[in-house]
Amino acid sequence: MFTERVRLLNFRNHADSIYDFEKLNYLEGDNGAGKTSVLESLFILFNLKSFRPQTSKKAKKFNTDFFQVSAKCISDNSNYTYHYRYDKTAELKDDSGKITDKADYLSLHPCICYSPEFKQIVSDDQDDRRRFIDRLSFHIDKGHFDRLTDLRRLNVMKVLELKKNRLNDAYIDSLNEKIVELSDKISGTRECTTGQLNSHMVQIYSDLGFKDSFKLSFMTNVPDRSILEKEKEDRRLLFGSSRDRFYSVSGDRVYDRFSSFGQKKSFVLITLASGLKLLENSHKNDIITLLDDFEAGLDENRTERLFQLFENSAQIFITGVKNYRFRDLHTIKIQVKDEEGIE
Repeated sequence: MFTERVRLLNFRNHADSIYDFEKLNYLEGDNGAGKTSVLESLFILFNLKSFRPQTSKKAKKFNTDFFQVSAKCISDNSNYTYHYRYDKTAELKDDSGKITDKADYLSLHPCICYSPEFKQIVSDDQDDRRRFIDRLSFHIDKGHFDRLTDLRRLNVMKVLELKKNRLNDAYIDSLNEKIVELSDKISGTRECTTGQLNSHMVQIYSDLGFKDSFKLSFMTNVPDRSILEKEKEDRRLLFGSSRDRFYSVSGDRVYDRFSSFGQKKSFVLITLASGLKLLENSHKNDIITLLDDFEAGLDENRTERLFQLFENSAQIFITGVKNYRFRDLHTIKIQVKDEEGIE
């Protein structure tokens, strides 16, 4: 898929902005100009949520009632126009009207994103790490989305029962039977995704010749069914794929704190590039890559070599204050003034 044009209405500091894109795009502008907001608008349009640590409704321009992101896209020689509008609730439309099958829509619009605000696999919160793996897993197996939804519903039901003074053991056991089945499938899918990512990461680190080399470690308690009885004793949720954990490792050592910003950023970008290869191997070809503040913290050599990892994307967007290194990219100057002082 190729995004030819985007229009932003009341989005962050963009009252009414229109931008035309090519395959390779560099969005340059001063801090606070609105570069990151353009990337965020595309991410919201194709992921139905923001990569910032806040809900999409916060993207509304100050003192306005709604925002809208509209994009003209091309895929397989066909044109599509998508509209994401947030008033009191979110609404997604295309040329034919309201889009109701969100899972199908998301599967058709894979989007890889790096942003300093989007911690993903290096977040301190394991929920964020699980969501990163789940986004990739969903593109491999659409049923992963439904299983996650079903598991959340069952866990809510079990938590409510565990809080009661007198437990209904038969009811909890019936919930656990379904929870075990779903957790086996969800954790199995995550383990498979992690394994595929690691294969690509090992190869990429080797090809780049970086001294540091990392991959992901996956841990789950799903095989230990005894935890289900402990839940009844502790009256809290302990078991299942909702407790899956992911760590960055080098050799046999776990690194949740990297020695430098550049090392950490390289790890995130290589993980994303591995995800890109994973999607390509799953016959996902219309992949959009968003690289916010891409060059910051990286020397020229590492910047160029890491950028090459994403060149097979259908379309790439990079942001920076000034385009010094990517002269071949279509450069777009973002000059919107932000009265709120937020980019």
